[in-house]
Amino acid sequence: MVTNDILITGGLLYDGSGCNPVRADIAIRRDKIAAIGKLSNVDARRVIDASGLAVCPGFIDIHSHSDLTLLANPRAESKIRQGITTEIVGQCGFSPHPVRAEEREALDKLCPFISAEVQWTWQTTGEFLDTLQQSRPTVNVGTMVGHSALRALVLGFTDEPASGDEIIAMEDILKLSFSQGAMGLSLGLWYPLGAFAERAELNALATVVAESGRYVSVHMRSEAAQVLESLQEMVEIARYASDKAGRALRLQIDHLKASGRPAWGLMPRLLEAIEAARDEGIDIAFDVYPYTAGSRHLGGSFPAWIHGGGQDRFLRWLQQEEARQRLRAEQAAYEQGEAPDGPLGGYPDEIMIVAVDSEDNQWAVGKMLPEIADRMDTEPMDAACDLLVAEQGRVTVVTFTVCEDDLRLALTHPLGCFCTDGMAFAPYGSLSRGKPHPRCYGTYPRILGRYVRELGLLTLPEAVRKATSLPASRANLPDRGLLKEGYKADITIFDPDTIQDNATYEAPHQYPEGIAYVIVNGRVSIEAGAHTGVQAGEVLRQ
Repeated sequence: MVTNDILITGGLLYDGSGCNPVRADIAIRRDKIAAIGKLSNVDARRVIDASGLAVCPGFIDIHSHSDLTLLANPRAESKIRQGITTEIVGQCGFSPHPVRAEEREALDKLCPFISAEVQWTWQTTGEFLDTLQQSRPTVNVGTMVGHSALRALVLGFTDEPASGDEIIAMEDILKLSFSQGAMGLSLGLWYPLGAFAERAELNALATVVAESGRYVSVHMRSEAAQVLESLQEMVEIARYASDKAGRALRLQIDHLKASGRPAWGLMPRLLEAIEAARDEGIDIAFDVYPYTAGSRHLGGSFPAWIHGGGQDRFLRWLQQEEARQRLRAEQAAYEQGEAPDGPLGGYPDEIMIVAVDSEDNQWAVGKMLPEIADRMDTEPMDAACDLLVAEQGRVTVVTFTVCEDDLRLALTHPLGCFCTDGMAFAPYGSLSRGKPHPRCYGTYPRILGRYVRELGLLTLPEAVRKATSLPASRANLPDRGLLKEGYKADITIFDPDTIQDNATYEAPHQYPEGIAYVIVNGRVSIEAGAHTGVQAGEVLRQ
């Protein structure tokens, strides 16, 4: 009687622990790894010959924004084809839940960067997870609770500080979301509405997270010249919450970077500060993606004073000359070295428009902001404002603001795991729009091809650890991230000699090379570089 579904033979196993690889076979029974070793006498319904290939746990994208694109296209093409088997969504304070029915549109407008053409039918976190499960995604998905969603639910879209009663209300909703399966709390302190939160609010919510045994992920208040101060703020919040709860708060710093020319060279001090906090007993780590450019919605970097009241009020502000004068002055101060950051989140020549909604402005996609300003016969600040108004805020940018030396330090540090910070896209249908950041298609192949094989900055066992068991431990996924008997059969099989990313900033909708098979919960989703149509992902609830 055949008892195993799949037998993987002849491969070199990188088990996710960081240890040296071993040559062994893997037997899969239903959705779990049944045996590992010399299994030449084991029967299976299907045999996969992995000779000459690396076999490792499926990659875990601990920081993803695929919340809505997985509903638009649950095949998760750009993620599964680079070896990702699990995504943790709801990041940077933005989750599409919990939400009142009458405020769904307003919450969607708050972060147009992650929007997709789907109908919001849910209100609670549990209902959102149910909707995800019904879509039958190719990848496993867990969600954070976005702090901005909590704030919108309790305070609306105001920039006012939360009162004591409002903080208690947010705590109660957070606890309810945890009871429905959320994995933790995400903060986006650079963006509205998170930018409006004061320390008492953050301390209280972080304490709830610590008490629950979950974790906090945070896009800090600044990733630019004030990044060290922003890191210190989060260390202090973690210290407070840990002491108050009587158990350590897990703190995950999102997409660690020193962004903008005034911040270049700060990465060694950032890493030293993280190590010092770790030595103190703070359970802190971070994630990072292998590119010197970031991506966000254009309005996301505009200062907090212009965002109070929601997206509609923000767009009205942008049309007032008084507001524009202030924005121009703040941007000029940044460019002259007199301010740590500016409304554009960088210099104009570092900003590329990569997505707009309307057909009228498709000409701007792929162009740098100064070029757009020249065509519009205006200055870059005004061009940005005019474009935002014309597109109702739905303008996505790529920002070239990180230096390679800082990036390499973050990529190779043992406390850093890998992430895409991107969404699931596809070269067809509604998700083929614009020119999304190439990280959405190429993050893990780029790490394994460029930084491991070509540059030798990481060993292959260590790179696999930072893509698998490390993010699994940070997100508390006890049965994923390792090749181990009894663990879920999430497995990526690739060719270390040929794996590479093909996505570029100019032409991002390109799948990588070198991924031979991807198995999710014991079922083959990618074979010979093609999607099999199998969508075996699970919604993960804590």
